[in-house]
Amino acid sequence: MAYPPPHPPSRRRPRWPLLAAAAAVALIVLGAGALWALGRADGSLRQVQGVVGSEKVPFFEDERVVARLAELGYEVTVRPRGSRAIAEAIEEGEDFGSPGSTPSSEHFKQVNGIEEEYRPFTTPMVLLSYEPIAQALAEAGVAGLESDGTWSFDMQAYLDLTEERTRWRDLPGDSVSASNRNELLIRTTDPRTSNSAAMHLVVLSYLLNDEEIVQGTSVDDDLAATLSRLFLAQGQPPDSSQQPFEHYRDLGPGHTPLVWAYEFQYIAAAVHGPALPDDAVVMYPSPTVFSTHTVLPLTEEGSEVGRLLTEDEELQTLAADYGFRTEDTAHFHELVGEHALPVREQVDDVVHEPAYQTVEALIGRIEQEYSDSGQPEPAADAQPGPGGPGGPLNDRRN
Repeated sequence: MAYPPPHPPSRRRPRWPLLAAAAAVALIVLGAGALWALGRADGSLRQVQGVVGSEKVPFFEDERVVARLAELGYEVTVRPRGSRAIAEAIEEGEDFGSPGSTPSSEHFKQVNGIEEEYRPFTTPMVLLSYEPIAQALAEAGVAGLESDGTWSFDMQAYLDLTEERTRWRDLPGDSVSASNRNELLIRTTDPRTSNSAAMHLVVLSYLLNDEEIVQGTSVDDDLAATLSRLFLAQGQPPDSSQQPFEHYRDLGPGHTPLVWAYEFQYIAAAVHGPALPDDAVVMYPSPTVFSTHTVLPLTEEGSEVGRLLTEDEELQTLAADYGFRTEDTAHFHELVGEHALPVREQVDDVVHEPAYQTVEALIGRIEQEYSDSGQPEPAADAQPGPGGPGGPLNDRRN
């Protein structure tokens, strides 16, 4: 029996077309990467411009933040403006605004017709003082050292002292100076322009309104008069939130015994310098208010920067390293623990902000008092100078 000859082994089709296609794809990817890298080298990063509260300028200018954003393909430049004025300050070609409060953010969205919002970080408002003054305020029933090592400051007790026109020299002991005849007042920024002063206004108005959030736009005359006095009695207000902090840090208790500040300012200075005074004390007002920093995009690029600041793990870590509180609190608590800072892990006694229209009505009444008393118009926000929270961390490390 003859068997048919076996079939010759089948010949596989050569793989070279597939390999060639894969190589072509790889070359395209490598080429795109090279072009991307070359693009970065010749300055073709996507340019994004924003208007931010002056307190955040050092963060955006920090070399680590700049480098990380560049890795992600963006070069972000910002200019400072008081949160109250950011909504109307946007110029053609700018991509986002970043105020430091919820009312200012709501106003920005209304004025610019947007709804999108990112909330990359927050920080509570605190008071900065000195150990001898904190002890004297404790004897006066205004401050107290808590079991966790942090200080509390009773804002209602403070208002009682201001009603009596208490002077610093009236405090027990000689914490400031027996000759200091200035009225015992918290030093703030200008409420007509500054977000931090507006945050102070929120707390004061809540207490002066029988512990109720002020509503509507019809401001009670007595409330307006008391609020105005607490700001005007400070004298000429600083132009930006950097100035009173730097006065506190550099000029001592005789000049600035007690200043209203962002918590992150204290942490950034304590961690990165320039050094705070050895007897510096941070106190948590009771109640206080959180400053919520938002990114409000006007363009696709602005939206992407807001998303990256909120979601990119490295940028969030850098924000925490700067003293901001982010969604993941692990790095913040690690930083505070590493430097043994008397910073409260959780801030409980917090009031909420009134609606934007109410805040504007309150500020409007104070603004009128400034005008009637002959005070000059508020100065435009100045660019923070180098050093401290008033300047880039890069400079402070040098």
